[in-house]
Amino acid sequence: MTTFSKHTDDASLWNCFRQGDENAYTELARRYYRILYHYGQKFCSDQELIEDALQDLLVHLWLHRSTVGDTASVKFYLIKSFRHRLFKALKAAPAKVEICDKVAQLHQEDSAETLLISEETASSRSSCIRQLMSRLPSRQQEVIYLRFYQNLKPEEIAKLLSIHPQSASNIIQRALGKLRELWPASALLSIAALSFSRILF
Repeated sequence: MTTFSKHTDDASLWNCFRQGDENAYTELARRYYRILYHYGQKFCSDQELIEDALQDLLVHLWLHRSTVGDTASVKFYLIKSFRHRLFKALKAAPAKVEICDKVAQLHQEDSAETLLISEETASSRSSCIRQLMSRLPSRQQEVIYLRFYQNLKPEEIAKLLSIHPQSASNIIQRALGKLRELWPASALLSIAALSFSRILF
């Protein structure tokens, strides 16, 4: 089996995984486990249920590796698959699970791009951003998370949430508008630096 590292691109890992390479599967699981777990925390406070849904997805992928299709975005495929399994689990255990209306546990990956801020001020401003994010409606929080923390395109977000691409872009713009209203005056220059072409295209 081939040896892989954090520098191996997702497409190569996915193709090798589909061919039965256990090392590729292990690296994909390592790379996306924390991302998917943090995403699950947006909807559920039950850590065991989130982990069970994740394990269910990982087992399913390995058992059906020979029939899993190709994908243009491994991240999108995994987030969509995990979201489906998590929501299915939530519906099956409504009395056990407390649905979170806020993104209190929202964390970005070490390599993820900081939302609306530059690297040198990430630590201080990201705390402020998390507080502001918690004041957005849950749908806006999710879309902002997917767009800026996971770098999904509006078209991918639309497919994930079963909405029109323009609706996804509109939600992003409304959320950013609200963040501007809430953002401290001293930090407005950082918000103004955001590239809207990245949102729309």
